[in-house]
Amino acid sequence: MAAAAPWLLLAALALAAGAALAEDRPRRLLGAPLEAEANEEGVQRALRFAMSEYNKASNDKYRSRVAEVVQARKQIVSGIKYYLDVKVGRTTCTKSDSEDKECAFHEGPELAKHVTCSFVVYTVPWLNRISLLENNCQ
Repeated sequence: MAAAAPWLLLAALALAAGAALAEDRPRRLLGAPLEAEANEEGVQRALRFAMSEYNKASNDKYRSRVAEVVQARKQIVSGIKYYLDVKVGRTTCTKSDSEDKECAFHEGPELAKHVTCSFVVYTVPWLNRISLLENNCQ
C-alpha cells in the first residue's frame, strides 16, 4: 500500500495543476456553438449553399453574394449546424449567368442593395446532406 502513495500524490497534483490552468480559459459547454473561421472549408460550403438557396428564393433579376462574414459559428450535433451572420450585396450578374463567374457588386444607388442575413445551415457530411434551416434577412 505504501508504494501506491507516491502515485496517488502525483495524480492529485496533476489534477490540481490542470484545474488551476483551466481557470484561465472560459468554460465551454459540450455541444454548444463554437466560433468558426470564415475561411474554413465547412463554413465556405455552408455559405455557398445558403446563398444558392437565397438566390433561388429571390425574385430579383440579379444574383446576390456574400460581401462580408460578420460572424460564423458551428455546433456539433448529429451533424454540423453552421450559424452564419453575413452582409449580402446585389451583384452585376443576372441569375442566368454561371454561378462560377466572379461578379462585382452594383455601385449605383438605384441598383445597390445590401442586406444583413442570418442563416442556419445543417449538414451531415458523411451522408452528403445539407439543408437551410433558417434564413432571416433584413
